[in-house]
Amino acid sequence: MTKEENQKGFWQGALLLTAVALFMKVLSAGYRIPYQNITGDIGFYVYQQIYPFYSIAIILATYGFPVVISRLISEEIAKREYEKAEELSRYSFCVLVILGITGFILLYTGAPAVAALMADRNLVGPLRMTAFSFLIMPGIASIRGFFQGQENVVPTAWSQVTEQSIRVIAILAISIGLVAGGADAYATGTGAALGSILGGVAALLLLVVLRFKKRVAKITKIKFESFRFIGIARRLLTEGTLICVSALVLVLFQLMDALTIVPGLTEHGLSSLEARETKGVFDRGQPLMQVGTVLATSLSLSIVPVISKAAAENNEILIREKAALALKVSFVIGLAAAAGLAIIMSETNMMLFKDQSLSATLSILAIAIFFSSLSMTAAGVLQGVGLARNAARYAGIGILVKGLLNLVLIPLIGINGAAVATVFGFVVVATLAILAVYYKVGLLQYQFHLRRAVTAVMFMSAAVIILQLFIPSFLSRGLSSVSALGGALLGGIVFGFATLALRVFTEKELMQLPKGEIITIYQNKLRRGA
Repeated sequence: MTKEENQKGFWQGALLLTAVALFMKVLSAGYRIPYQNITGDIGFYVYQQIYPFYSIAIILATYGFPVVISRLISEEIAKREYEKAEELSRYSFCVLVILGITGFILLYTGAPAVAALMADRNLVGPLRMTAFSFLIMPGIASIRGFFQGQENVVPTAWSQVTEQSIRVIAILAISIGLVAGGADAYATGTGAALGSILGGVAALLLLVVLRFKKRVAKITKIKFESFRFIGIARRLLTEGTLICVSALVLVLFQLMDALTIVPGLTEHGLSSLEARETKGVFDRGQPLMQVGTVLATSLSLSIVPVISKAAAENNEILIREKAALALKVSFVIGLAAAAGLAIIMSETNMMLFKDQSLSATLSILAIAIFFSSLSMTAAGVLQGVGLARNAARYAGIGILVKGLLNLVLIPLIGINGAAVATVFGFVVVATLAILAVYYKVGLLQYQFHLRRAVTAVMFMSAAVIILQLFIPSFLSRGLSSVSALGGALLGGIVFGFATLALRVFTEKELMQLPKGEIITIYQNKLRRGA
């Protein structure tokens, strides 16, 4: 196979995984809207309390451990040590089994303590069901890593699509059945956790079948070497966590909310039921944030291999150009998404969730889309230039800031404190990560044209606000839907037009983006006044 064919295969694989990751992101955000409609605010609250624990297991099995295992295996295959590659695959599986069983035991036995910390002992059942996800993680992660180590990402992609599709179908089907049968919110939450497990089991079964069809070498037994086992365990724990840290930030922010919001609201003066209902309404913002950061997720996934390649070639100019353009696109689109969603939040709330509860709070939360987009993109750049440890450190600081602000602000100002804490947490992560990129890469020479971007967003915002004046969205859910969808469409058109008219992006930058040639033609026509 030629070098060009290898590179083509690499980029095709990277593109496939990026597309699948975006599919999972959108589907993960989308199913929670009908789930809330089926189970109500309390039902949604229960699910969001257990969701972070499941997400941690799945993110480790998707982004963290498989990448490390693939590196270990690819190193041996490059040396034609096929038997050692097979041994490494099994060693890795054994390490992950120990980690998975440990995670399962900790969450299953610790469920009463976690539920008490959340100020809701009824969560023990849903938490214990969620604990089983840690038993599925070892098989999924090790087999994905085995195939990725041979530069074959198709099994990973198919398993991700299978897991998410079966999971969504199972969660919605089980919840509909349980609610129709008169089950309470906690039984429904346990059923939803079971649906998530079924999705993981389906993915695992698919991977097991593919794994037995593909072996790089046949070995009769493994020689157990303790020093090698410990070395693999160390690399899996350290590198695996560092690699998936940007994907874990939003989940760990949600975990901070799960642990602190209800106790904080009861301290603020709400009853236990009111606190749980308020938390359920607040959680409506999570799927909206996921959709708002889809572009940033794509950038953070795709920028790592590009910058890694440039760094390996010591091409500092290319690193600077790619990093700066990624941050610029993230700034422009993230700012527009945050501003647009904040403006149409009341209408969107009514359209998706049947009422306008806490729309002001959710508008504050929408601001976090901008800063989380920047932080994810900057973290991708840092990983590409070999500073993944720095990205992890900044994420840890942001999570700490989020948790501390929750503890201070929620008892003082109520649920708005959680939204403010989320925004400031991401401000900290984004600021630290961007400064690190600045000092490592050097961005002074790059023309960002940020004033033009802000002006384009102002034009967009004005157009959407004017439209809202003519639609009495408060009268019905239908009018709210018209206002929300119409505002999103009009805002997108005005923003796109203003971005081209103000030349926010140069012709050279546009040519590097998808469909850049077509966009450049329209921008030049606008410039000539055609």
